[in-house]
Amino acid sequence: KVLLSFAGKRNYIVKHLDVKTAFLNGNLEDEIFLRQPPGFKTSDKVYKLKKSLYGLKQAARVWNLTLHNELIKLNFIQSSVDKCLYVLRDGNSVCYLLVHVDDIILASDNEKLLEMIKRKVGEKFEIKDLGLVKHYLGIDVSKDKNGNFMLSQSQYIQKIVETAGLSDSKTSKHPLDVGYFKALDENFLDDNHEYRKLIGMLLYLTTHSRPDISASVAILSQRIANPRQVDMNEVKRVIKYLKETSNLKLSLSNVLGEQKLQAFSDANWAEDRLNRKSNSGFICKINGGTVSWCCRKQDIIALSSTEAEYIALSETCKEIIWLKRLVNIFDKALANDCTIFSDSQSCMKMTKNDKFSNRTKHIDTKFHFVKDLVSKNAVKIEYVATENNIADMFTKPLANTKLKFFRELAGLNSFV
Repeated sequence: KVLLSFAGKRNYIVKHLDVKTAFLNGNLEDEIFLRQPPGFKTSDKVYKLKKSLYGLKQAARVWNLTLHNELIKLNFIQSSVDKCLYVLRDGNSVCYLLVHVDDIILASDNEKLLEMIKRKVGEKFEIKDLGLVKHYLGIDVSKDKNGNFMLSQSQYIQKIVETAGLSDSKTSKHPLDVGYFKALDENFLDDNHEYRKLIGMLLYLTTHSRPDISASVAILSQRIANPRQVDMNEVKRVIKYLKETSNLKLSLSNVLGEQKLQAFSDANWAEDRLNRKSNSGFICKINGGTVSWCCRKQDIIALSSTEAEYIALSETCKEIIWLKRLVNIFDKALANDCTIFSDSQSCMKMTKNDKFSNRTKHIDTKFHFVKDLVSKNAVKIEYVATENNIADMFTKPLANTKLKFFRELAGLNSFV
């Protein structure tokens, strides 16, 4: 997402390559022997493998090391922030290479440099040139009229709908009932297999392209061991909502807007009726596009809304620290300008006040690193009104109107 965000901003050429039979290219370091398969036996001897095969435990790592060594020979530098990212600088030109097993994305401002790298990689491995990136890891990649890259998974949503048997069902305007936490249903399902399967499919979707269902899926995932009938009903409601909004696309940048690294942080205090733990939520934006988000139950029980917001802010800061290091590879100036927005005035005061009091002395030391970041000007904490805090979408179920407003702020829209 970060790579495509900068590619859209800088009008990079982005190509997609696929390495054929990738695992067969790796040279084994360990001694591995195999018996001759039935119907092919020519003697009682066994084979000693020289190359890795699909199914070996070592196969993925051996292929990764083989590809890594070849890229290093081509003068690529592996990022220490994300080991799947490689960078090659040639004069004023740059090429970014992103690896996911046997799928490779190349992004560059110089088409000649890109073609040269593609040719050299093709000399070492048998590759298939898939052209400009359009479909990557089950995610549809497209561009709007301004050059911004967008992600969508409409085909995958259709697969989820069919798996759940909801092809002929009505749709829903929101993914989770706002009164879900008040449900007292004790009618537990006899088998959680279908529930687990649907939650797994929804998790893949919300991780990549649908931040609007992140809170709903995270909340329902907490019931995966012993789901109730009401939980299954809400899972199906999420799917019905996806059926209604399958045409939405997530924009990864805003070329015409202000280019900044910013995040929004929020928490929903003690909403869980079972253990009274709070939910943390954050969303991070680069170049005006959404690249990272999360809804997570807090590990401890917060004793006040301020404390819950403070813990959520520390979670956001951890993500921002990593993003700053990653963004530094693409744009050093942008990495040095980072703002986190919060709708809690009291929480913001805690980050700037060293006062020791009975209301804060019990807070774990690990959450106070927020103060250190603020004091070093590593991040800026600014106030945003609750009605404009996008992270509110990641802490609790929202009604249709409010959810639609926040998802549009997050860049999730229906593009023509």
